[in-house]
Amino acid sequence: MLLTIAGVIAAVAVMNAVYPAVTRSSSAVASASSTVDERIRTNISVVQSVGELNSSSAWVDTNVNTLFDFYVWSKNVGDIRIPAVNEVDIFFGQPGGIVRVPHVDDAGGTYPQWSYTFEGGATEWSIASTVKFDIKFNDGCPSTCIQPTGTYFIRIITPNGVAAESYFSM
Repeated sequence: MLLTIAGVIAAVAVMNAVYPAVTRSSSAVASASSTVDERIRTNISVVQSVGELNSSSAWVDTNVNTLFDFYVWSKNVGDIRIPAVNEVDIFFGQPGGIVRVPHVDDAGGTYPQWSYTFEGGATEWSIASTVKFDIKFNDGCPSTCIQPTGTYFIRIITPNGVAAESYFSM
């Protein structure tokens, strides 16, 4: 009889110790599964990239904002909406000089920096919509830090870590 009571008490003690750990593990697996599902369903593509150059491949401030702009269009080709576009990471430059370009809100008034607009009347980066990224360099930078012609690299990374990249020439 005493052995049976001791066995029940030991079983209850083990259950009280193991059950919280099993619950935490189950919650962690569910959270990881949700994160993986979101990443699998997220996909973007770099569609087009252009810079402010004239037909002679010289820098031209075409929009007269005293800055030199590169425009990169990226399409959401996944099957979920991409939130917080301002938290996207952009890496841009020519081979050997690729840098992380901060969003205008994080740049503190320095250049280069980037901003974005949604194309086609969209108000969010939803399925099948396109975002136009405007990468701005201050006046004088392109002639001293980026050559107008040559190969450029762009890498766009969504807040959940999905990336698209492209090499393009001008």
